[in-house]
Amino acid sequence: MRITFIFLCLSLALLSSIQASTAQEQEVEISLDRNEISRGETVTLTIRIHEQRQGMQIDLNALTSQFDVLGTSTSSQIRSINGEIEAWTDYIVTLFPLEEGKLIIPELDINGIKTAAIEVTVTNEGPRSNQSDEEIYLEIETNKESVYVQEQLLFTVRLYYTINGIRNPLFTELELEDAVIQAIDPPNQYEKLINGIRYGIYEKRFVIFPQRSGPLEIPDILFRGEVSDGSRRPRYGNPNVRRITAFIDGTTIDIMERPAAVLSDDFWLPTSKLTLGESWSIDLNKLQAGDSVVRTLTMTADGLGGAVLPPFSPTEIEGFNLYPNPAKIERSFVDGSIVGTRIETTSMVVTASGDLLVPEVSIPWWNIETDQLEATVLPATRLVIPTISGETPAEQSVASTENLEELLAQLPVVDQEMIDAQAEAEFIEIEAAWLRYTITAAFIIVLLSIYKLVIVANKSKINSYLQSLKTQFAAKRSPENNERVAYKQLLRACNNNELTAIRHALIIWCNHHITSRPIVSMEDILQQSEAPALQQHAAAIQTALFQNSNGQESDNSFDAKQLLQLIAQLRKNKLRAQKKQQQEQQYSLPPLYKT
Repeated sequence: MRITFIFLCLSLALLSSIQASTAQEQEVEISLDRNEISRGETVTLTIRIHEQRQGMQIDLNALTSQFDVLGTSTSSQIRSINGEIEAWTDYIVTLFPLEEGKLIIPELDINGIKTAAIEVTVTNEGPRSNQSDEEIYLEIETNKESVYVQEQLLFTVRLYYTINGIRNPLFTELELEDAVIQAIDPPNQYEKLINGIRYGIYEKRFVIFPQRSGPLEIPDILFRGEVSDGSRRPRYGNPNVRRITAFIDGTTIDIMERPAAVLSDDFWLPTSKLTLGESWSIDLNKLQAGDSVVRTLTMTADGLGGAVLPPFSPTEIEGFNLYPNPAKIERSFVDGSIVGTRIETTSMVVTASGDLLVPEVSIPWWNIETDQLEATVLPATRLVIPTISGETPAEQSVASTENLEELLAQLPVVDQEMIDAQAEAEFIEIEAAWLRYTITAAFIIVLLSIYKLVIVANKSKINSYLQSLKTQFAAKRSPENNERVAYKQLLRACNNNELTAIRHALIIWCNHHITSRPIVSMEDILQQSEAPALQQHAAAIQTALFQNSNGQESDNSFDAKQLLQLIAQLRKNKLRAQKKQQQEQQYSLPPLYKT
């Protein structure tokens, strides 16, 4: 009986191992909803794991070389057929192709099992989205198909949508080699009626300055976001969201080299309009020799930044000593186009009298509208400086009617009155008040001499030195170079609950705190892994800004107080880690052998 029981147990164990082996072979299944898609569309990858164990994590890093993982979700099911219970869990991954052509979803290692690779064909059929064209689509526009090197190129991206409640909006970051890009803030938002359908339009504008001739490839533009359907997840209460995407092909702009007529010039100004202005600090008709006057020259160019405008004030003028001040550079945007300004001021001291000539100023520039070389001229100014009156000859002649020899031959007459007069002359009385006035006048003359000979002569050097000290102090106290100042700026923005200021201040502070990568945008904060707790707040800020700009009701997902608490904790943790590292370095033993 005992032998029979043992045999029965061994048989059951053998049967169980055979069934387990069969289940192991069929434990993982992988499938796609379709194998051929258009550029801009998404594809859904489903990974089904039988006999799922709780807490399993799937590594999807192998997919990121050719795909962008937009989102993941899970779904577990159990069913019973003829008394046999079957359970599985589906991992659903939404993928966005980054390239065209035949792409490969590589093998995945899941619980020690290698899945088979799957091929996906991505074709380009023009602008597309994963929604209908009536719901969302993209449009790009440039003001020209060809421009000169360093000429302004206006680039516009427009998102057309009829969907309400778009969350976490993200566009492709515009990055171009051999080009300077400046975003025109803030984005435009308006509505437009197209074929009887009212669209909301979100417009981002950029100014591009190509730095090299040849084709300029503007990359494809991708928009990603989320939309809530208004329902809530039954367990957690979070809103159910779906991913939305829109895609449009980039474009190519022909960048032309400088024309041959200006190829050897010192500077190159391709613009549609360039003006020069002049002003003086006093009336020129009242100038005299020794007077000083401040001359201000202003250059304004449409389509160019102030930083590229060259110095244009004369460095020498006959009859004047010149003391130039640092130039003031300005930049503004007018009707979507950049306008640059350069303002130069010069202190001029008159050192001669008579007719003096301040020469004209001529600036050559290339008119991009007429495609011709032109020049803007500031006319010369002629001054008449009067001669100083009251000059006396160096020597004066004295006439005498007496014979000089007779005067010299006479003996001197000395009497008591002359002796007494000489004695009195040895004592000179000076009133104390006149003495004080004389000393004061002498002191003022010394100060004026020091000012004229030392300070005025070296005014430009002194101003440059003081300006450098001011610049160094401002740089040390700027949020970009001082973490404490950046934190105070973020604190003020959160207390005022200004979303735009919070976003700007958060990016600057994160660039100090996060050392694994530079932080220049909210996208960098979302992608970094050094402080993952910041990602939720960054996404909430982006969503709130987008909803406010579109006039939508905010879902109050962003809490400034919680962000400040998190920032304070992160700063405290980093300070504690730095102190610990300093202690370890202080008390660590020196190396046994010097290297």
